Amino acid sequence: MGRYDHAVLRALGRDPRFRGAQEVHAVIATPRTQERPPSLSTIYRTLRRLAAEGVLDTVHSADGERLYRLCGSTSQHHHLLCRICGEVEEVPEMVELPPLVERIGGTSGFGSLDYSFELSGVCPECAP
Repeated sequence: MGRYDHAVLRALGRDPRFRGAQEVHAVIATPRTQERPPSLSTIYRTLRRLAAEGVLDTVHSADGERLYRLCGSTSQHHHLLCRICGEVEEVPEMVELPPLVERIGGTSGFGSLDYSFELSGVCPECAP
């Protein structure tokens, strides 16, 4: 574990919604001790690493910002994001995706492919 992993996980653990790196940084940087808070770039690096390790889920906001939260599932899954309120629903892995990814890798020559699948729309609560 990295130096700031616990602080990042505590900051994200307070809220089940997805949060941006700047929000996480603001929570961590709130003065509580004499210790100097981590820089925003350190928070970005920590969030990216924890996401790559599968500890955090990620989605992209409507304006393209990467958002994070504690991973709610240990199985492969994807997300359905409301573009208005930010509500997120987990979608189970779809059987069609792995063969498609494998086929794309085979035709492109790329190896060790990784993927994520996000859907965005407007949830029933926000629908006009």
